[in-house]
Amino acid sequence: MDFEEWLYADGMSASTVKKYAGALRGPLTTWANTYRLTESALDEIFDLNEFAEIADRVADTPEFASRNKTGHQMYSAALQKYAAFLETIFEPAHAPRGPWSNELAEILVENRTYPAFDPTDQIDARAKVLRQVVQRQGQSKFRARLITAYAAKCAFSGCAVLPTLEAAHITPYLGAATNLTSNGLLLRADIHTLWDLGLLAIDPERMQVTVAQSIVDDAYRAMHGTVPFQPVEQICRPALAALNQQWRIFQGI
Repeated sequence: MDFEEWLYADGMSASTVKKYAGALRGPLTTWANTYRLTESALDEIFDLNEFAEIADRVADTPEFASRNKTGHQMYSAALQKYAAFLETIFEPAHAPRGPWSNELAEILVENRTYPAFDPTDQIDARAKVLRQVVQRQGQSKFRARLITAYAAKCAFSGCAVLPTLEAAHITPYLGAATNLTSNGLLLRADIHTLWDLGLLAIDPERMQVTVAQSIVDDAYRAMHGTVPFQPVEQICRPALAALNQQWRIFQGI
């Protein structure tokens, strides 16, 4: 559950959710970056104390004062809602940091948000699982394009069990503009997880799979040095710029 999902769960309408999330990622983040209050997007901050301090300083900027007044206090409401989201979901001392903050944060959110499994409510539990699978597999059109480009097989393992294959972003998802086939890989679910955690990468010079030394399982180590499958169509192949960025993250640069 991310901020938008939390807003929906809090009873917000789709239009209100769009306004609050857009304000946080757009103007509010721009003002915070402009005045060097933070270098990251505000919705990538998961420490309540850190966010509260930045939000107070953003509220003191002239841009905020002007736009908040003409926007009927929408910007102040967006800050308040995100603070409430952090207070509800996260324990600040355990807030994840680093290039994969959003992915790791989702794990914490899920653990703290979903109730314990009730064996008497298997239909509801199954519905939740299916929702999570659909969400994890990625946007349907993006996944469909990758399935076609990669011949319905995992780019790393060759696995052809379609329900286990997910649409993985080479660089993290940042909206529809990143849902390009050249910024995607079709990966088996477990391999997708390792990719998102920065434990797998493609060496952009050798075009070989590289497995982090911390991964000692033989099944994964066997992938080290192998050449991933690439689509026939050049335009569908992984973009070198995207691979380079993910490679830098993998190397901790």
